[in-house]
Amino acid sequence: MTLSSPSQIWKSSIAPHDLAEAKAYATISFPWTFDRMHYGSKTQRSSNDRLLHVLLGVLGQSMLERELKKRGHSCKMDWTGYRDSDIFDFEINNRKYDVKTTVVYSEYNERNARELFTPELLIKHRDNRGPEWRNFFPVMVAMTQLTIDKLKDSYIFGIAMTEKDLRKRKPSQDDSGFWCASPFGKPFTFFANTYLIKAREAAGKGFFPKFAYIRNQSRIDDSASAVNIWIYGEWDGKQKKTLRLELRPGERVELDEEYSSIGCLRVEHPATLSSVDEVVVSAKNNFRSVVTTPTNPALNLNDQKFAWELGGESFVNLEIPDDYRIHWLGTIPFGVFTQRFVEYPSYFIPLPSRKDVNQPGRATKKFMDKLAALDRRREKALAKGVKIPWPEFSSLVSRGKVNAGIMMSARRPDGQVIGAQCHYYPTGYGFYESALYVLPKDLETMDSLARSGAGRGLS
Repeated sequence: MTLSSPSQIWKSSIAPHDLAEAKAYATISFPWTFDRMHYGSKTQRSSNDRLLHVLLGVLGQSMLERELKKRGHSCKMDWTGYRDSDIFDFEINNRKYDVKTTVVYSEYNERNARELFTPELLIKHRDNRGPEWRNFFPVMVAMTQLTIDKLKDSYIFGIAMTEKDLRKRKPSQDDSGFWCASPFGKPFTFFANTYLIKAREAAGKGFFPKFAYIRNQSRIDDSASAVNIWIYGEWDGKQKKTLRLELRPGERVELDEEYSSIGCLRVEHPATLSSVDEVVVSAKNNFRSVVTTPTNPALNLNDQKFAWELGGESFVNLEIPDDYRIHWLGTIPFGVFTQRFVEYPSYFIPLPSRKDVNQPGRATKKFMDKLAALDRRREKALAKGVKIPWPEFSSLVSRGKVNAGIMMSARRPDGQVIGAQCHYYPTGYGFYESALYVLPKDLETMDSLARSGAGRGLS
């Protein structure tokens, strides 16, 4: 049965255990979690966005697990194998699903003249093909996730709702936040590169974290500005290490605990740091060997010459508000998805002269290179007898026009992400990677899971 009524959409709210589980996973697993959306680690913001994405993924899994079990389904998640498993894989009735959630922030409704998201609104426009974007509800799969070694049986799509943009919250005193930062740049390479982590553990030697609280302005009450820091890391692949440190202004501390990785730091009240004060993180290296990767043998990953500088606005809040809800729309077998997306038009960002409608997607040289790379991998897999459900992508382009359901994304030279718009990606809110899409009308209902056991396989 395909999605046709608001009553067919499941609704889930947060339970305390859901968020606790998500925090525990996100804070320790950061080095090992596949960067599905290509956030990268060049800036503090990009690393923090990736950390929040991991948290929301696990949170959605936990909420869905409760909903499924409440409805009598057999499902399984396993967070213990975070070094090897894909957190977004979800096993239901012995079949593997990829769970995808998109967040709608209602604070942007007025600015974008956009209606409040409701199941009724989505159902009313479930077959809207665009190009007007406010009532356009594509359900999307990023092209970077078309991995041959990790083919899925089916997808489950959800739309989450909350008021405030979770990425843009600012710390304040006594805000009860869970403020975290993951390393970026050279600190990311040293603390979180998996080649280096494994080399340390093989040698039985790691590093000792060092912290300095640098004061750049005087204060009357030094005791009031001490910060509590939690360090989330690992040692020897099996031992998770979480330590708490109280750091006072002007103090320098070297921990006597050895680590092989650090995925995340948490500060109790980042607002304690003034706009000019900072905590500087470095390391004493007990493993001095040169470590390189096959793709860049000239780069020594094991370079301790760095300073990770953290100020009051360097953190993202992993505390999720009580108004956070997820609407589970439905499911679709992977093979059906790859058949349907070719039926729809491609879109890119609206022109300044026509801000209400997406413009047709056009293929740049860079985009064609991406399609060619996907096609080469597809041909190699087919030659080995692997069944690949998606078509040859290059054949979907004619005279520069993209003739398939692809929401196109790009980055400007200054790093700003731009792309096609829809209800949950309005003006000024781009998505990181170009994505294939189908429409809500193409989804089977969540209740169909009970009747089909798990849906159909690849076709």
